[in-house]
Amino acid sequence: MNPIYSSSVFKPQPPPLWYVSNGERTVGPVATNLLMRGIEHGRVPDYCQVRATRGTWRELLGVREVAALHTLPGSKASPNPELEDWSERVSAMRDDDEACHSVTWLSLMATGAESAMLHFRSRSPHSRALVTRSVLGPLPNDRLGHPLAEEDFVLRSARLGMPVVGPPYGRAEDALAMRFAHTSGGVGAAAMIPIFVSGELTAMLELARPGHAFRRSDLLRAERIVQRALHQRVN
Repeated sequence: MNPIYSSSVFKPQPPPLWYVSNGERTVGPVATNLLMRGIEHGRVPDYCQVRATRGTWRELLGVREVAALHTLPGSKASPNPELEDWSERVSAMRDDDEACHSVTWLSLMATGAESAMLHFRSRSPHSRALVTRSVLGPLPNDRLGHPLAEEDFVLRSARLGMPVVGPPYGRAEDALAMRFAHTSGGVGAAAMIPIFVSGELTAMLELARPGHAFRRSDLLRAERIVQRALHQRVN
């Protein structure tokens, strides 16, 4: 990837560690790859429960990697690996609105979001404003074409290079969820990814869905998609 837009706003996180219990004995902490090897070799029975270092006990299938191991081929759609390739085509589109709509749709597909918005930097050389250029999903379009207020809590986080991801929810997360308050399924998870190109805030991608929290890997993928698509448009 081009080093100009390869950096991420997401900070590296250590891999999760798990405690494993068969109801009588508890072992751990163990890394995910070691847990997977134990399952594959029959040393961790299906009835065992696990919990993260700071978490509650859950069934083995509550671990994403374990659930994927037990999923039959074709029973669940997986993210399309060609989505990121499409971002290169989006960068060649002449119309900003068409490009913003396309990259928002790609991000929605990559993350499993129900609704998404993209706010793109104004073309005016004297303005830093981010204007809402795309709205997808079951929510009204009344924000289209309007700039975000500089006092907006979510925009403040973006200017500091800080993504906003909930749950859990705080002031910025609540403000983000309110943008999607009219979605049909409610807001169970929300995320905002600030997009920087050549060190300058260029766009904000906002996502929401009624289900569980977004996976970090999916948000990283959406960040790459938008960065690739917008890099050529602003340089």
